Amino acid sequence: MQQFKYQHPPILFVFTILIPLLFSACSSIPREHKLNDFIIVHTTEEDSPDQLALQYLKHPSEKWRILDFNQTDSLIPGKDILIPLKPYKLGGISAEGYQTIPVLAYRELSDEASELPFEKQMAYLKKNDFQVISLDQLYSFLEFKDNLHEKSVLLIIDSTDRSIYDHAFPILLKYQFPAVVFITPDQVGKEKMLSWRHISRMSENRIQIQCRIQNELYRFSPDTTFYAYFQKLSKAVEQAAGLMDKNLNKRSCFFLYPPGNHNSLLVHILQKEGFQGAFMDQEGDNPFFTDLYGIHCSQVSRNPDEKKFETLLKVFQKHKIE
Repeated sequence: MQQFKYQHPPILFVFTILIPLLFSACSSIPREHKLNDFIIVHTTEEDSPDQLALQYLKHPSEKWRILDFNQTDSLIPGKDILIPLKPYKLGGISAEGYQTIPVLAYRELSDEASELPFEKQMAYLKKNDFQVISLDQLYSFLEFKDNLHEKSVLLIIDSTDRSIYDHAFPILLKYQFPAVVFITPDQVGKEKMLSWRHISRMSENRIQIQCRIQNELYRFSPDTTFYAYFQKLSKAVEQAAGLMDKNLNKRSCFFLYPPGNHNSLLVHILQKEGFQGAFMDQEGDNPFFTDLYGIHCSQVSRNPDEKKFETLLKVFQKHKIE
């Protein structure tokens, strides 16, 4: 009788082929799974919130979206995590209330003495996990198009003085904070004022440059007509916007009212010139339903103590239960 070399060749073949495949299947969990609004990522030891934010959300600073969406402070290797690809929780609305965005306004940064409190305040924001946002981010939030970090704040500086470039700009670079600088365009290049070269360099480093006009232009003279006053304001705003466009090749989108001035006439002029919104020198909340032509900003005094500074950083309004 003919002898087989192997007693059970079909069974051996099955085990030889399938067992390695079985182990392979168990050890090869998919790295990611894409859905319409988010990606499920199976994390490893090499992953970090910064790295995942850079890979999937295009910038490390967006890591807060990953942590917030998953309600965690850190990643656990070997666990699945959801990465949101679209805005969620628009308006910062929750069962308890809604988010507000503080706008800190600086005006007096005219000498080296102002450098110390300004830097201390920037250090405070960094240490306490505040997210300093750009003007574009604020606009998207107010237009109900995007959500923001729960402790978001906008910085604006109302000055054309050279000290902005010499003292404030290096501190903003150090902390990698964006800011908005409102300049009076027809003052640029004058003695002790910013030059267009200074302004251009700042705008290349996350400093958004917007415009305002000189305060005396708002005064209504008794010996003039309302129409003449309207024409004067319209011309001033148009010229300011034109100088911005000419020297920065970028249209100014936001305006800063002078202290105490915010009226429907000026709003009409700004809308006519294509401005998307304006800031007024008045403390108040900035929730998502804020009037874009009446955004509140809080003036930061020259040497505020820490407790006073903290009161300007209100980021949430609780629902009042009657």
